[in-house]
Amino acid sequence: MQILSLLNSTVIPHFGQTFDVQMNWLGNLIKILISAVGVVGVGIILFSLLLKLVVLPLDIYQRITMRKQNQKMEANKEKMEKLQKQYANDKEKYNQKVVEMYKESGMSMFSSCLPMILSMVIFIFAINAFNSYSQYANIASYNTLVNAYNAHVETYAPEIEEGNYTLANNKITVRSKDAADGKYVYFEVAFTDEESTAVGEDPVAYVNRVLKNEIKGKTATYYVDTEKMYAYAETDADFKAALTAFEKTNEDGSVNKELTAAGYIRDKAQSAVVKAYEEEAKPAVSFLWIKNVWTTDAAYKHPILPYSEFIQTMEQGRESFSVNGSSVKFEDIKQYNSFAYQEDTYDEVTSKLSTQKTEANGYFILIVLSIGTILLQQFVMMRSQKAQSKYSSVDGQGASQQKMMMVMMTVMFAIFSFMYSAAFSIYMVISNVFSLLSTLVINKIVDVVLEKKEAKAEQMQYDKRFRGTARKINKDNKK
Repeated sequence: MQILSLLNSTVIPHFGQTFDVQMNWLGNLIKILISAVGVVGVGIILFSLLLKLVVLPLDIYQRITMRKQNQKMEANKEKMEKLQKQYANDKEKYNQKVVEMYKESGMSMFSSCLPMILSMVIFIFAINAFNSYSQYANIASYNTLVNAYNAHVETYAPEIEEGNYTLANNKITVRSKDAADGKYVYFEVAFTDEESTAVGEDPVAYVNRVLKNEIKGKTATYYVDTEKMYAYAETDADFKAALTAFEKTNEDGSVNKELTAAGYIRDKAQSAVVKAYEEEAKPAVSFLWIKNVWTTDAAYKHPILPYSEFIQTMEQGRESFSVNGSSVKFEDIKQYNSFAYQEDTYDEVTSKLSTQKTEANGYFILIVLSIGTILLQQFVMMRSQKAQSKYSSVDGQGASQQKMMMVMMTVMFAIFSFMYSAAFSIYMVISNVFSLLSTLVINKIVDVVLEKKEAKAEQMQYDKRFRGTARKINKDNKK
């Protein structure tokens, strides 16, 4: 069924079932946190802090180790400079001497690698979690709109009651009994003999018993009940005026009542979509200035995605859809009598959200903050490892390499910020600020501890010399 072919007929589009995305456990954790606090941005911040707390022991170990190694390099500054001059033309020999110095000091050149690798693993987990939840959130938001459209169409349709349906050719047609009940749509449901005979009862009994509460949105086709609609309009002047506003005419100038009635109901369904967006969908995805946190914080992105981007999210997503308790890939959804994710459907449902399709989703603020915080974090780490970088190579190129690494990391995270959602940018900012603060605090603590150890060692040496001098004076006095 193509929706466009229905828009110029008495058939009212009903798009069938919608399906939720099945997320991985990290995506579900984000969902739990967001549901618990009720604000999507705060939930993302909590998730970001939780991930940082998980890797905090590793971060602390890594930063303490790196700081100690830097202090050792500073303490052996003269020795390292001497080695650099001595082995200026022999990098291999110099590296060997540096390794020997590390062993003498009880340090390891690779002691900070494992925590860094584990931190990168957590970072990859975070990307997967946000990708998973982003797909879920965008689908859930759209499902809210589709369901609002469907529900409004269903309000015009009658319930199955004795005497208001007919059965012919394995098709049950349900009509309202009178024109004054506000039911301006009737529907038909087709089914097979196998469906009814499988339960050993006649088709009408089967429909009433099994499908009565499930019929809508699955197998029903909805039609404008033009006769009843116009009959009711004759009894209600306000309704008649509202209906006339959607009047369509034939080529001969006469009123096309079918298209007029269908236009009225479609317009009301689309208005229901706008209300659902403002009251349900938008609050669930907006945070501060960002209208949809699951889209990039950029002016060229919009809260309501173009269909091409929307469908790409579903087709390229790794997650499956939950369909009647089973996991189903997107390309297999159509077999479940759902037209919710066709392009015609998307355009019909979002037709009154044109502003949301063109307005800026954000203003690059989170992207700038992501780049700025990672640059600042890398700069602070580079400064805290100045001596280590300087003496890591015989020609002192370690510092230049670290600067290059800082630039590469900044560029990489800048690309991530433009590629992924604003939610991911929030995670990046929180993670970078947390790492920056923890680096400053840990460096300060390590410096204080090492200074105390040095002072204690100096005091012990002084006391030892003083006691030796005192013994000598005592011996001379006895003589």
